Amino acid sequence: MSAILRPSRTRSIPCAIAVALAAVLATPSAQAEPSSWLSLGGGYGFQHDGYFGGTDKGGVFTGALGVGSSSRSPFVVGGVFRTNIFFQLGTDISLSARVATGSFARGDWGVALDLGVAGRFWRDQDYGHFPLQAMVIAGAPWGFQLGVGADVWDVTGDTPKARGGFAVIEIDLLRLTAMRSGTTTKWWPNPSAIDGPRPASEDPPPP
Repeated sequence: MSAILRPSRTRSIPCAIAVALAAVLATPSAQAEPSSWLSLGGGYGFQHDGYFGGTDKGGVFTGALGVGSSSRSPFVVGGVFRTNIFFQLGTDISLSARVATGSFARGDWGVALDLGVAGRFWRDQDYGHFPLQAMVIAGAPWGFQLGVGADVWDVTGDTPKARGGFAVIEIDLLRLTAMRSGTTTKWWPNPSAIDGPRPASEDPPPP
């Protein structure tokens, strides 16, 4: 009977696709030496059941993959595909735009902000269907990072709306290896950094 009483959300699918395409198109085209991210981690999260009431809490596993502009700039702009697995609930899949400091992309101290839309296809969307997802990530050397995120609202205007959050500790394998060209190179040189310092042979001749 409860399935019959639920409002139809079929019309929300085209809206979500349009939002996802807009996020992709807003991401700048890759340059010759783009930044790259590949992180895995875990932590704790909570999500509010907007249909039956109550809040579910538990562990969460996260993974993210993305690309952005050159880390040689003070700020890096790109896009990130992320999955959040809430144990005993379900899996979110999101597409977000990312703005980060260049030092973050180079595997050093820095910060990044992700903002996008998540797709939720579990528990009959009682926890929201296409929530707005925001995440702030504090980056440390050696690929470590701490992320705090929130899921709110629903971009389609459907109800129930999402209301929840999560905090995770991650390690970015590319910030640790291929992208690493920050202060950690004093202790562990990285001669093959993807977007590292320009070789002397490429510097323009002095005037």
